[in-house]
Amino acid sequence: MEQGALRVDANVSLHRTGEPLGTRTEIKNIGSVRGVASAIRYEIDRQRALLQDGGVVSQETRSWDAVEKVTVPMRDKEVVQDYRFMPEPNLPPLRVNLKTKEDSKDVISVPLIRDTIPELPEESRKRIIEKYRVRPEIAIQLVNEPALWELFQGVTQDKSRDPTKVANLLMNDLLTVLNKNKLEVTECPVTTTQLCELTDLLLTKKINLDAFKQILNELVENPDSERSPARLVADKGLSLVTDDDEITQRCNEVIEENPKLVQQYKNGKVKVFKALLGILTKNTQGKIDMAQASEKLKELLKK
Repeated sequence: MEQGALRVDANVSLHRTGEPLGTRTEIKNIGSVRGVASAIRYEIDRQRALLQDGGVVSQETRSWDAVEKVTVPMRDKEVVQDYRFMPEPNLPPLRVNLKTKEDSKDVISVPLIRDTIPELPEESRKRIIEKYRVRPEIAIQLVNEPALWELFQGVTQDKSRDPTKVANLLMNDLLTVLNKNKLEVTECPVTTTQLCELTDLLLTKKINLDAFKQILNELVENPDSERSPARLVADKGLSLVTDDDEITQRCNEVIEENPKLVQQYKNGKVKVFKALLGILTKNTQGKIDMAQASEKLKELLKK
């Protein structure tokens, strides 16, 4: 490794399900990662073809010919002692009971042990995907981050909160803020109650995503478990305009102040609609429900 060289030995044996393990062949001194894959693949194919033809696999050492892409015999190993195998005196024989939960000093019950093992990561991922209907990559990250998984469970206790949206907010926005402040998820100062309240403000369109991020950043940088996200939104004037009458008024102002753009739109140059929306966003400092405002602006421009 100090010279940047790689040397790998690989052992390959084949057997049918339910039958004893097959005779092992050792492949020596493979010099690259790609060579390891190719050598093992070749040896599997070689042994399979040999066995299917009624032949017998010899216990031997083979080398990998990287040019010809084949394994070639080096020397035979007729007995296991050639492999330098020896019994370990400190390891007693292992006797297992595969069927019942009866355990004793000399026999270990596999079903009993299985019942005591915590849920394995693969089982957790499958359960999360089935229960919350989230994408596999979301389940993987939640399982890999126990603290994040705990927050996710806390926020999604209320079934009205969309699990996928909650997961995206936690993994994209919360982790971004924590990383910026050099904090681990286990050190997150935002409580589950605060996250629930802040998430509800966003999902019910009381605030937009920018305001969500701003309040989240405030809660992380100035931690206080008693602070209310709703109160912070009110104090900072970040509430989203959703009132239909106010949105109509704002849209009419944009139409009246930009007659040239309005005329271009009515003449068929629909691309200017984005410009009108941009003006509306600027005039309202982004504190308006843009989906609702866009529909209202289109409606007014038809008149």
